[in-house]
Amino acid sequence: MTTTNDQDSPRALSSTETRQQPLSLQDREIIDRFLASDQAHRQLTIEIEQRLNEPLEFYHHQRLFYRDVSDLTHFRLNFFRRVGYFLQKSVDATYQLEFWDRQSHRKYCFSKAELLQADQCDIKTGTAVETLTYTHFNYKIRRTFDIQNHHLYFEKVQFYVSGRPFSLTDGLMLLQQRLEFRSLLLSESLLQIKDFT
Repeated sequence: MTTTNDQDSPRALSSTETRQQPLSLQDREIIDRFLASDQAHRQLTIEIEQRLNEPLEFYHHQRLFYRDVSDLTHFRLNFFRRVGYFLQKSVDATYQLEFWDRQSHRKYCFSKAELLQADQCDIKTGTAVETLTYTHFNYKIRRTFDIQNHHLYFEKVQFYVSGRPFSLTDGLMLLQQRLEFRSLLLSESLLQIKDFT
């Protein structure tokens, strides 16, 4: 937006100046489109949450779905900048992310260091498997997601001790006991065991 000064030369409004002119018809139309879209999104969210009996964000926070591959990779990148950093240093934790693309019949595999490359994968249908290995303990957690319309939906989680399947509840209790000795965050109940997985 521009205004004119005494010499009739246009100048741009600063961010602190108030717009004194009404919105044009074109401006109103684009704002109307945005508001209609926003209202539809809000209404759909309400319907979904009534059906699920939980806020949608609860399911996302519990990692029961990811919006797309990028959502998963960014979650893990943030994980390894915080709690995962501790796990790598103290128990030699490693991470692997695999995708099976049902359309191209290709398999992709990425380590923690390659997560930004994984972020570029555009998979419409397939399977994603992430494996977090606690090398010092010989424990492994594997999460499997079904990829449908680019979205990742949780399928199952498996826990392994020395390469053998182990009850998830018992496995997480073992992991918690082992990590409590190494982490003040866990022993002081500042974080829960799921935050380390």
